[in-house]
Amino acid sequence: MSTEIELKYLVLTEINPEQISQLLREKNIEFSYQEKQLANHYFDTPKLEFRQYDMGLRVRTDNGRNEQTIKTAGQVVGGLHSRPEYNVDIDGQYPVLSLFPNEIWHPQQSITELQDQLITLFSTNFNRSVWLITDENNNKIELVLDEGLIASGTLNENICEIELELVNGTQDMLFSVAEVLFAAFLLRPGIKSKAARGYALWNNIVDNKTDPSPSAFFICDSRTDSIANAFNLGLNKGLTDLQQNTARCLLSHALTDLEKIKASLAVIRHGFWLFEAQLTPQELSIRNELSHFVHMLAWVDNAINLQELTNKTGNYRKKLDFSEQLIEQLKIAKRRFPNHDDICQLLHSRRFNQLQLDILKMYLSRIKSATTGNVKNRSELVQFARERIQFSLSEISQEMKSAVSFNCEQYIAQSKLLYRSLLTGTWLSGVFNSEHRDKFRRPWLDLQQGISELQSLWIIQQQLEKLSEPPKKLVLWQQGKVDGLLTALDNTKAMAIAMPPYWLEPL
Repeated sequence: MSTEIELKYLVLTEINPEQISQLLREKNIEFSYQEKQLANHYFDTPKLEFRQYDMGLRVRTDNGRNEQTIKTAGQVVGGLHSRPEYNVDIDGQYPVLSLFPNEIWHPQQSITELQDQLITLFSTNFNRSVWLITDENNNKIELVLDEGLIASGTLNENICEIELELVNGTQDMLFSVAEVLFAAFLLRPGIKSKAARGYALWNNIVDNKTDPSPSAFFICDSRTDSIANAFNLGLNKGLTDLQQNTARCLLSHALTDLEKIKASLAVIRHGFWLFEAQLTPQELSIRNELSHFVHMLAWVDNAINLQELTNKTGNYRKKLDFSEQLIEQLKIAKRRFPNHDDICQLLHSRRFNQLQLDILKMYLSRIKSATTGNVKNRSELVQFARERIQFSLSEISQEMKSAVSFNCEQYIAQSKLLYRSLLTGTWLSGVFNSEHRDKFRRPWLDLQQGISELQSLWIIQQQLEKLSEPPKKLVLWQQGKVDGLLTALDNTKAMAIAMPPYWLEPL
């Protein structure tokens, strides 16, 4: 058995092996080079019993040599893939399961039954260019460029990806070579293996599942964790969420998916503020990069509001049709935002790749020194969560108590402080009683949603004020909607600030 540790990047521009060789020579990186033509067939049962246990079975043919491989459950963090694998030479091109070690099988699996039910699901055929890189400390990695096709039945999908696999030494060399590559080529981290993409092709599945918003899940949900481990968990979850949302956004071109990228960045950044006392100055420098990209995407919320207003199926569109001039004004405002090509350039940029790699390096460095939680750590984490939640809620509560009724501008002015408070809950409130926590957060989440709708109505008011003769009927409708929403928000605000603090209750 060996454990495969590799970084995987999808290549998003034209590339050829000579370009990579030339880059390595320019950087004085020593290497040997070879090419292979690889044919791989992936097997499972009709019920996908291997997939259910996160196992992958393939037979690879390389220059007449056949090798069967089974990969067992591993982990993917920030594009770094780590999976135990078992390799056995075979005579034919059909797997013989009994040749694998007995200990890899789960008690519920019968080798005989699995062998009888094996079918070919999909194949991958590609040209593999391999650079074996060695440094002065005898660290060795394989840099691989794979170009070809994944095929299942009549369906196929292109392969163009770079893999950096650790052969010998430390992971630092993987990161160093990765930085050289995405400074020169258009890349993004690959979170799906060829096998995962093949399974999706076999099932003819387009991955359109939506992920929960930052307020719909909780990062720290175990009281037995240490404070340090709680932050590490958040880095892992946050980076995985960021990369999943990035992959989905680049497929969907949807502003709502771009907003999820911004939300993922904001969640990770908020952790750097909450756990600031636990972090080194070098680690804290990553927060500045997170802020850079959050600010770069600050326009997304307004763009979503404008999209909703100009969409023919939007909630307010029928009313807005009273003024063609207003609709045109809104469309002009919408066109001022970055287009899809601009967004792709940002998400494929060297700086965005470097940020993700820095978070991954930080996470891997921290888990090396992580300690197992104990009773003392449990009390420390709970106390830490109480202090942070108390501070965060006291800030927003104090602002909300400053007046019984707020106007439109006052509510919109509270949106950032409210969002930060909810992010604190996203990180830390999972260690408390779920029933009381959810009851407490509900009116605050309603406030957030109401303020978002208020921002849409505020955009309409701003655009109406630019018209020489705004339709009176439309002006009265907009004012009425704002007045009604402000009344509802005042009631929700009163309910929110009256909720008893769940984090102070006995556990």
